[in-house]
Amino acid sequence: MRTLVQAYFDYRHEPANVVRTLVRERQFGAAFLGYFVAALCWVCFFYIGDQLSAWGFVWRFLFFWLLELTIGYLWASISGLFLSFFSRENGAETLFISLGLSGFVQGLLLCFALWAAAFKPLEPLAPLMVSITSVLRFLSAVINTGRAGKVGLNKALAALCFALVPLAAIGCLIIGAVILLAN
Repeated sequence: MRTLVQAYFDYRHEPANVVRTLVRERQFGAAFLGYFVAALCWVCFFYIGDQLSAWGFVWRFLFFWLLELTIGYLWASISGLFLSFFSRENGAETLFISLGLSGFVQGLLLCFALWAAAFKPLEPLAPLMVSITSVLRFLSAVINTGRAGKVGLNKALAALCFALVPLAAIGCLIIGAVILLAN
């Protein structure tokens, strides 16, 4: 935890070195904390006005945390293959930590949820805020991946988008199977 707090204060001065240090030291705790923060923000955003019991909050939080971890794991493992083509020191663990660290950006969503709960006219802007936060989180993941992997932003972006290729292939195969079965 001390390393993460120190990294927070050092990030302003040398962001690239801080990200590389977290990845090099395999700070999976920092990644898990990022996924934790992102899950907490999702729960607060979607259920801030509801009368949740403690168990309801815990179950929803666990669901979103496992969802964040699963998506991060799958995205990192698929894209890590592509990133390892550019450098031997890059791989899935670099992406998993970078994606986890990007979860801290999700704190903006929590701030908006609190403001929207206090000022009801802000509620119609919720879908826009989710979109903005998602784009900022993705950009943070791209930048941190580039910094940690010592690759350009275009290669980091290509590596993260590479995960979409198998998903598109699976979608096409499902559509093809439905068409074949329908005939």
